[in-house]
Amino acid sequence: MQKHNIRRTNSVNSPTKTEEHFKKSIDIFSNAFKYSATGIALISPDGKWLEVNDAVCTITGYSKHELMKLTFQDITYPDDLEIDLELVGQMLNKEIDNYNLEKRYITKTSKVVWVLLTVSLVWSDENTPNFFISQILDITESKELTDELRRKNEELEATQGKLVEKVEQLEEFSHIIAHNVRGPAKNIQMLAEMFKKTDSSENLFGNLEIIGMIDMASTSLLESLETLIISTQMRLDRGITYDNCDIKATTEQVISQLQGVIHEKKAIITQNFLVYIVSYPKIYLENILYNLISNALKYSKKNVAPKIILSTRQIGDNVILSVKDNGLGIDLKKFGNKIFKLNETFHKGYDSRGIGLYLLKTQIESLNGTISVKSKVNSGTEFVLIL
Repeated sequence: MQKHNIRRTNSVNSPTKTEEHFKKSIDIFSNAFKYSATGIALISPDGKWLEVNDAVCTITGYSKHELMKLTFQDITYPDDLEIDLELVGQMLNKEIDNYNLEKRYITKTSKVVWVLLTVSLVWSDENTPNFFISQILDITESKELTDELRRKNEELEATQGKLVEKVEQLEEFSHIIAHNVRGPAKNIQMLAEMFKKTDSSENLFGNLEIIGMIDMASTSLLESLETLIISTQMRLDRGITYDNCDIKATTEQVISQLQGVIHEKKAIITQNFLVYIVSYPKIYLENILYNLISNALKYSKKNVAPKIILSTRQIGDNVILSVKDNGLGIDLKKFGNKIFKLNETFHKGYDSRGIGLYLLKTQIESLNGTISVKSKVNSGTEFVLIL
């Protein structure tokens, strides 16, 4: 009996292996919690900080005592709070067991830090939410390096795009020189040789004809060179000043310059401006409007009053300018890739050298804008510019 009582006393007072294992597990967790380089926090279902390790304090800049007075909502970057709360709600509704989220905290010194947050939820025996376990890893440096790499890639892509553009411009210049400079120059050379071989005393009229052809060829050569010079100046001009241009006032100024043609053709010009002021070099804006309006008047249908609609609208940071007419239109299937090329014309019987649209495109692109065209034969044309 006595022996039985002793054995019973040992059973009650001595820890079992299960209890020892449990105590050891608690000690291991406590040490891991306390000394982990990763931030670990216990958070109540309503967001209050219940317990945090030193790493959380290092990441947030708050002491343990200060954090106990706050919620995780208080230090979450406002733009990141909605998604965080949505995921918390899904866990409380047992829709998910855990979640990972890259989010931002605002530290005690108002610095923004990026963290990788891993959250799980501990439930009580009564099947109610007990507390969240949050693991918080500071990824600010990694995020900054990633953002810097992205910026560098974007800069590289932009540089590559500019390089491709420059190569295309050089190819275009090479084409222009080959066809519009070398041709007239070669023609002048041939005519000069013909002139030298001609007996001036016997063939006066022949010489005069050759001189006339030389004059025409030299004029064409000078025009091509002048166009190239203007185009190059536009591309290289980095010191041009921007003005707060009143589009309506500038349009009225251009209309007054073209009043004679407008009156003669009984043209109707409508202005639908939603944006009135645009930051743009005034001389360039005048030139754009003059070219597009004069083209709309020039290539109007016979016996049909030209209708020209000018409009502006804002899309993001860009001002969109549209000039639309009811004129002859352009066959884009046939000429679509030639619209803005030098010395390309699309209508017979008109005094046109195919320079205006080429220079217009050069001018607009030199200011990082774009110009595109919509057109259908006998249904008019619309030029759309992003200024």
